[in-house]
Amino acid sequence: MLIHAASSYRTIGLVIALIVLTGFAVYVLFNVFATGTKEIGSEVELAPNRKPYFDDEILETRRLEFVQTVGVGTLFIICLALPLYWLGEPGRHEGRDEFTTEIFIERGQEKYTALCSQCHGAGAVGGQAAYTILDENARYVAAVNWTAPALNTVLYRFSIDEVTHILNYGRPQSPMPAWGAPGGGPLTTQQLEEIIEYLKSIQLTPEEITADVQAGLRNEVIARVRADHAEAGTKLNDATAVLNDAAATTADKAAAEKDRAAATQELTDAFDALIDGLGAAVLGNDRDATASLLDTYLVGLAADNLEAYGELLFNNRGGAGGYGCARCHTAGFSWGADELLAANPALEGLVEPEIPGGGGFGPSLRGVEAQFVSAASQEAFISAGCSPNLQYGNNGVCEPSGQMPGFGDESTDLDGGLLTPEQIAAIVQYERGLE
Repeated sequence: MLIHAASSYRTIGLVIALIVLTGFAVYVLFNVFATGTKEIGSEVELAPNRKPYFDDEILETRRLEFVQTVGVGTLFIICLALPLYWLGEPGRHEGRDEFTTEIFIERGQEKYTALCSQCHGAGAVGGQAAYTILDENARYVAAVNWTAPALNTVLYRFSIDEVTHILNYGRPQSPMPAWGAPGGGPLTTQQLEEIIEYLKSIQLTPEEITADVQAGLRNEVIARVRADHAEAGTKLNDATAVLNDAAATTADKAAAEKDRAAATQELTDAFDALIDGLGAAVLGNDRDATASLLDTYLVGLAADNLEAYGELLFNNRGGAGGYGCARCHTAGFSWGADELLAANPALEGLVEPEIPGGGGFGPSLRGVEAQFVSAASQEAFISAGCSPNLQYGNNGVCEPSGQMPGFGDESTDLDGGLLTPEQIAAIVQYERGLE
């Protein structure tokens, strides 16, 4: 609508200008060239005056009135056109900004698809990046898949300046390279702005974030129960594969059916120990029932065992780890150090096991009470995150670029945050229990 208004005002201005120019041209054509080029006789007969001009009677009446009328008309047009043009100026500016934003979003999406989506996923929902683990002498240890966080919530935890810094300089000790020219990357400042403009256009709503966090917590509960009964889970998957294999013999299928029944019963009992009825819902793929039962369980956990609830939040893998703390504060969490060691025992000593809160890209949180004397001050810091050169706790100082994201609703200019104050309080209680 604003762009249309701006175009209408511009059209009116062009029409007025065209009328004025046409009238002036007609006047010049008929009053200068048409009459001024007539020559009667030779140059000698016309000299020194080439033609007779109007006498005073005509000049001081009809001609004078004509010129005055033209002047008044021109003044009227100017007085009308300038206010109209001025009234349309805000619309033109907003229309230009909207048009520029649309162009930036389109270009940013193209660049994101070409450069970022292979790690952060289509639509910035998170993905995986190939990464090589090296020892302290830069020798090859293992090739892993590093979980790259979702970026469809990145502006809820980082400011635009902080995102720009990350794009410019990358993330050390991770697959994230420097994309901006200041960090040696290939992209210009405007190209980074285009990518950020695209990311702005796809940020989730606060309601979607809440649902995403909750889904991550549900998956964490299920993953933990399955991890505690990994052998039964493997047996269940193997039996299911045999039953789905058309080439399997009748005897094989009968044996697989027994294995599946036994494994199903073990997992069901495990889930039932967690919450009545949950096992059957999960194993029956009834997602609505599973979600409802898990939500009930999580509500009870938040009320009865805040530290256990905080541990789930700390390790939440929702949003490819973007809602949790372990991605930065537990080395190896993003690429599964424990899983790698379990699959390759020979790497023991070369790959350190995951130590919850033991530090990684972010500092160790073990003994965090020495930094934050009160839980309330720690909660406030987690909620707001770092701002450049901010002093926090007893002796902490944020980097000039910030870096530590904010998880509360006051961390950025967007409405809403990643976590509620109650969830942040649960995380703090878990962190302050780490030793």
